[in-house]
Amino acid sequence: MFFLSPPISAVHRAYGITERREDPMFPRYRQKTIRARTGVAVLTAVAVLVAILSLFLSNERNEAKEIVDTFYRYEQAGDFGSSWELFHPLMKKKFPKDVYIQRRAHVFMQDFGVETFDYRIDEVEKLSSWSMSDENKPLHDVYRVRVIQTFHSAFGVFEIHQDVFVAKEKGEKNILFPYRP
Repeated sequence: MFFLSPPISAVHRAYGITERREDPMFPRYRQKTIRARTGVAVLTAVAVLVAILSLFLSNERNEAKEIVDTFYRYEQAGDFGSSWELFHPLMKKKFPKDVYIQRRAHVFMQDFGVETFDYRIDEVEKLSSWSMSDENKPLHDVYRVRVIQTFHSAFGVFEIHQDVFVAKEKGEKNILFPYRP
């Protein structure tokens, strides 16, 4: 019985193989079909994995953005006690609640001469690790969120650009400010 076979390679010749036959159980056309199906299955699996990962990362990014938005809505309304509640334990340790409320109100209302401000959330970036200051241990899987606050004050209109960081502590996302030079 004669099978169509591909040309004999130099390797085959070196080992004295002069004829190459196809496996009758898997003719060449079936081998190509199996390889094509396997390739499509692998590509589909990779595409599904990429889609799931991007949804997960997008969801984490949106959660970080939402917590920052909630924080600044409280600040905008002058509800500094509620915004303080969204702080990471490291921030709560740095600012006791009563001190934070007093200082924040003093800066906005007395020093700036404003009652509220506008803000917008700019870019969100995931960081593998970050620390609040040189004295603190690095936190992992932290989001850096750029916030731009616009104040209309007695001194004119001015903006503050601030990076705010979001880290998970005991299952909850919390706000941190940077204290590094």
